[in-house]
Amino acid sequence: MRKVALVLVVFLVGCLPSQNKEEEVVTTLNGTAVALQDITNGAPAIINFWASWCSFCKEEMPLLQAVHKDHSGVTVIGINLQEERKVARAYTEAGGYTFENLLDPSSELKKQFGVFTQPTTFVWDAEGSELHRKDGPFTEEELAEWIEELSPSVPLEPLEQVTEVIEFPGAKIQTSPTVHILSSWYGEEVQHTIPLDEIFSGGPPKDGIPSLDSPQFMDPADVPEDWNDFQGILLSIGEDTRFYPFNILNWHEIVNDTVGGVPVSVTYCPLCASAVVYDRTTSQGLDTLGVSGFLYQSNLLMYDRATDSLWDQAKGESVVGSLTGEKLNRRASDIVSVAIVREEWPNARVLSTVTGYVRQYNLNPYGGYDQIDSTYFPVGTVDDRARSKELVYGVVVDGMAKAYTLDAIRSEQRIQDEFGGVKVLIQFDPKTEKIRFLRFTSTDETEEIVPLYGFWFAWVAQYPQTALYH
Repeated sequence: MRKVALVLVVFLVGCLPSQNKEEEVVTTLNGTAVALQDITNGAPAIINFWASWCSFCKEEMPLLQAVHKDHSGVTVIGINLQEERKVARAYTEAGGYTFENLLDPSSELKKQFGVFTQPTTFVWDAEGSELHRKDGPFTEEELAEWIEELSPSVPLEPLEQVTEVIEFPGAKIQTSPTVHILSSWYGEEVQHTIPLDEIFSGGPPKDGIPSLDSPQFMDPADVPEDWNDFQGILLSIGEDTRFYPFNILNWHEIVNDTVGGVPVSVTYCPLCASAVVYDRTTSQGLDTLGVSGFLYQSNLLMYDRATDSLWDQAKGESVVGSLTGEKLNRRASDIVSVAIVREEWPNARVLSTVTGYVRQYNLNPYGGYDQIDSTYFPVGTVDDRARSKELVYGVVVDGMAKAYTLDAIRSEQRIQDEFGGVKVLIQFDPKTEKIRFLRFTSTDETEEIVPLYGFWFAWVAQYPQTALYH
């Protein structure tokens, strides 16, 4: 591949007579001077030279519009070949073409690209390297191949402040006599949505695994080099990006923090590998979450400090106590490595080992657990479609659950799927390790889905009827 070197000289308005400015400067159809590289902005691009009188161009423009609509990560740019602005503008408006179109009145771009016919189309990757050049009309098959080739390199847009769009199936709220294991927590009766006799003690008592309520942070550059392969939860809200390594979360499981001005609880269950971030606001107002010491389906049961209600960490739903049935708002986050944070987010804040507790943060207290099939605590469903500790991303769409193995996502990088009548797109960016889930609405618009990351056994225990992509 050859690197496309494109340098445009944009003259200041005051330096040229207004009559000559339009004749020499590359502009948008509104007359704004522009540089092509400012429009591509580091994204893969399809650049098409066209004219309104060209019959082949007329056939291509609707196809390019479809790419612009359906593939937001690919920039589509049209460059008109020496027609008057009013002609080019009227043509695009009549056709409903909303992708960016430029005027090249002095043939500046035409010369730099060596264009000699119309239409001519160029395909660039995200680094601005030319992948393809097509002199003359392209076919729909060629366009589809270009999109497929560009898709793995499409940068993932930030998932900042994305709200939960999936609805987990609710369970019936019951009131039952309090069982012995919960006798010190509640009165004679208690509300619940899970079987009380399936709640187990994990060993440590309430707050025996201490949450971090006043977390300290350090710069990525100050993180030990031998942590590079350690993974954790990356959370961005607004301009505030923070990273919570699993090797610290193994010992604390919950970090109550404020990120981008939003009070959140960063939660991790080492027994299930489930990593989820929630807003820490309930119907009782702002709160903090703690580690109860109880487990359900081998998963951490958190508790809120205002009412002592128990919360299912994987679903973010209160399952025992006065708040039973309430749900926490889930925040989008990513699972990445320290090395990636150091390279891609050098200004992020990394959770510090200065916690106020003496722990061996370089050691994993659950070392080897992910390599065995058995679990330490009982689960209601065992499913051998995948290895029990296989890492998956699970989603629930319109009441139907499906899990996608991490290996499949990383291998394919782009998965287009459909279940329950809903089209779903999963994208993996190998540069940042980010994984993005989208669902398509009936109008072909996209909505973010916030998936749950964790072990296969933990997902299928929560959703026994789940489908699996692997």
